[in-house]
Amino acid sequence: MQDYVKGKVVVVTGGSSGFGLETARILLERGAQVAITGRDKGRLTAAAAGLKNGALLAVQADACKTADWKRLFKQVTEKFGRIDVLVNNHGAGVKIAKTEDQDDDAIAEALDVNITSVIKGCREVIPYMKKQRSGLIVNVSSACAYHSWPSWGVYTAAKAGLLAFTRCLHLEMLEWGGRATNFIPGAARTNFCKAAKVDDSWLEGFPSGHDFARCIVQCIDTPENCFIEEVSIWGTKQVISPF
Repeated sequence: MQDYVKGKVVVVTGGSSGFGLETARILLERGAQVAITGRDKGRLTAAAAGLKNGALLAVQADACKTADWKRLFKQVTEKFGRIDVLVNNHGAGVKIAKTEDQDDDAIAEALDVNITSVIKGCREVIPYMKKQRSGLIVNVSSACAYHSWPSWGVYTAAKAGLLAFTRCLHLEMLEWGGRATNFIPGAARTNFCKAAKVDDSWLEGFPSGHDFARCIVQCIDTPENCFIEEVSIWGTKQVISPF
């Protein structure tokens, strides 16, 4: 069976922990060439040291900054010669609180981190992919895009917008041979809740970042004439409630 991962050049944002780190680990094991990013230099360095692979490039970058996107893709192409896949895995809860308790800065940051920055990354990588007439972008959304929970409104708005954006993006990329996929995860045992100052004790027995990362890699492991429009993955312990 043909392996569509081996030899691919893949950029994974938010690659110092969680889904991003585990996606990079699996991709490297499968023979891909991988670049990971992160804002925190110490965490990124530790992640790269843990992966210990010559086919890895670690680039400190802030996805909210256009200049960092440009520098990232320049470094990737200088090292690997091309970019086949971009996995936009970065994101943050920022402030999980009721709408009445949200302040201007928290709202702006949540939208910037979870959707505006992704749009910037897609914009900056498309010229590289368009030149080679191929490329795949996997945008990591959230089950919040389809389901509703109190206090998650701002984050949900960003992730639902990302879902719709990616559908339009795919049609644009299709004109020159590109593809775009929505990856929609439920809750998993990552650092997400702690970073957002949300209790995560209820995640006992839920899937790990590695468990879900396998599905991200499956989105990449497809022939050029196929694409996965969107894929949702849940831990079997999670009860899906729309209200």
